[in-house]
Amino acid sequence: MADDRSGAASQAAQDADAVDEVTRNTKTQTEAASYTTTDHDVIRAWAEARGGRPAPLKSNENKNICAGVLRIGFRDDSGDLDEVDWEPFFSTFDDRKLAFVYQEHTSDGSTSRFNKLVSRDDA
Repeated sequence: MADDRSGAASQAAQDADAVDEVTRNTKTQTEAASYTTTDHDVIRAWAEARGGRPAPLKSNENKNICAGVLRIGFRDDSGDLDEVDWEPFFSTFDDRKLAFVYQEHTSDGSTSRFNKLVSRDDA
């Protein structure tokens, strides 16, 4: 199969009808491909399909929220997750010129929660 660098294989991109807004990072055809996007709908579709939401990062020492640190958090078994709204998350995401790197599946085909925020210059 030819190397397809589009986001066509990304379920989140398909769900958000934004396949052209996603770049496939992995050169080989693998289940564990990673993708990069700046499209808000793709990011939200990927996160919500996994129970993820924008969540503040807390310090392990004093449990205070570290201002301005972006991340996608996932509910644990008890359902606990401190959440913030998508709007301020995406505002900061755009202001900082970030890109979202994510994986749909692990190498064994399981649903992946791997994601990271990177500078658009590095994407």
